[in-house]
Amino acid sequence: MTSPSQDARRFPIGPIQDLPGRDRAALEATAARMEAAAREWRERVSGLDDEALSLTYRPGGWTVRQLAHHTADGHLHGLNRLRSGLTTEDYVIQPFDQEAWLALPDAGLPVEAALAMLDALNLRWAALLRGVDPARFFRHVTHPHEGRQDLWRLVAKHDWHLRHHLGHARLALREAGLA
Repeated sequence: MTSPSQDARRFPIGPIQDLPGRDRAALEATAARMEAAAREWRERVSGLDDEALSLTYRPGGWTVRQLAHHTADGHLHGLNRLRSGLTTEDYVIQPFDQEAWLALPDAGLPVEAALAMLDALNLRWAALLRGVDPARFFRHVTHPHEGRQDLWRLVAKHDWHLRHHLGHARLALREAGLA
């Protein structure tokens, strides 16, 4: 089997894309994509043994276990950023050090903890995406490294992030013959 190119390993689903629209339908489609990605995370990762959870998608890359915990952490941050952006004028995002977070003891919890967190977070993401007036997503937040952006862009980034790291997990498992 031919191994994926470096770009395909780095961006298995491609680069971040803006949502195809800025309306109720785009929010509904995003909620559905997030729900499908969380289900796939559970289907692919739940029940894997320690050896499988220790696989990486590239030398020096995160393990499947780390990917699951990081993805849950990122989805939590995204939800908090969205909620803050919806309720706080000129909200400034607080970045987090993802490597330092993965070094904390809770990143060593069973992967089920990350999957349960993703399930719960997606309930809240979907409720916001389906329940908030689309006009409110034109509000802006500021990321210290990425600059000013509207909530449409923030939603697109976190939708992508959830599926991006799922792509990394798929790669690791496929190359080991587990997917």
